[in-house]
Amino acid sequence: MNAVRSWVSLLSIVVLASCGTRKPADSWQAVVVPTDAEFSGMWFTDSLNGWITGGGTMIDGGIVGRTRDGGRTWRFQSGVLAGGGTGFSLNHVQFRDSLRGCAVCQGGLVLVTDDGGASWRTVRYGRGSGDGLSDLQFIDDRNGWAAGPASVIRTDDGGESWRPLVFNSSENGYLTPHAVFFMDTQRGWLAGHVGTFMRSDDGGVTWTKVPLPLKPGEHPTFWDVTFTDPSHGWVVGEGGSIFHTIDGGATWTRQENGVPIVRPIPKGEAPRPREPVPELETEPDRLTIFAVQFLDSARGFAVGSYADVAESAILRTEDGGATWRVDQVVPGEMLRSIFALDSAHVWAAGDRARTTPQVVMRYAGR
Repeated sequence: MNAVRSWVSLLSIVVLASCGTRKPADSWQAVVVPTDAEFSGMWFTDSLNGWITGGGTMIDGGIVGRTRDGGRTWRFQSGVLAGGGTGFSLNHVQFRDSLRGCAVCQGGLVLVTDDGGASWRTVRYGRGSGDGLSDLQFIDDRNGWAAGPASVIRTDDGGESWRPLVFNSSENGYLTPHAVFFMDTQRGWLAGHVGTFMRSDDGGVTWTKVPLPLKPGEHPTFWDVTFTDPSHGWVVGEGGSIFHTIDGGATWTRQENGVPIVRPIPKGEAPRPREPVPELETEPDRLTIFAVQFLDSARGFAVGSYADVAESAILRTEDGGATWRVDQVVPGEMLRSIFALDSAHVWAAGDRARTTPQVVMRYAGR
């Protein structure tokens, strides 16, 4: 018996010693999900309860994913909009609590749920297939805005009814927004196609262009805009573009330090093959940053991808974007959305490459 105890004790010492020298597991986990959907919306109300929204060419009526364990497992519901057809997608989504949520969709539709996403009802029909809505933001239980390439709309009754504020036209400078963000009921921002960046000081009724320090001939499409307080904000988009303000948008500066604008080629990977005809030679795709979110004026995350190799990068900053670092490289995925609840709970999702399973990225903390 003593010999057995001694052997067990020795084994325990060896195991503990090996655990002490083992490298820590990756902070990001790729959770494989059983769907081919492309996800563009994501929201968490706490560290356990979250939703992702999207659609796909083989999915009828859009899709909603639901987790109750912090993204470790997901359950999916397709056919959210009866008769929506294949290709219909729920774009951005926002929940006020574990039951009440709102999603904006293709065709200008707005859907709401009162039971945590188990069922959805349509509260707004768009003007047609070209009246898509891509982004949504509520600042409280009643006041919210939605925007897309054709229009900006507003609600003041929690999403039950919506009224148009402005439609895209040459008279207003072609808004073409992809993202909308309001600080309060009056001050808001739009980011969109070919360098579109505008602000409103009257609740979204009128918009004026905001100058950015762009290079000559540079017109990046912007995909997201966010503020943490009235002074500190960021707008992101094509070519690894990140612009930052510390004075409420009066002036903007470019942030490039640590941003992998051109994809680093990993050791052992063959370089890009050259075209036999020099005139056909093109540069590798640069990083397009699709989403950004900050916890405060210092700590933030962003996701972007290189389209030509179907690879994504999750970026992190601890100093307001003065320097960025690559937190995770995700091959085979085109990440388009990120949600940071706090520094220990972050998630990301997007489109998958056809050769790999679809995944939702989950940050497990350090």
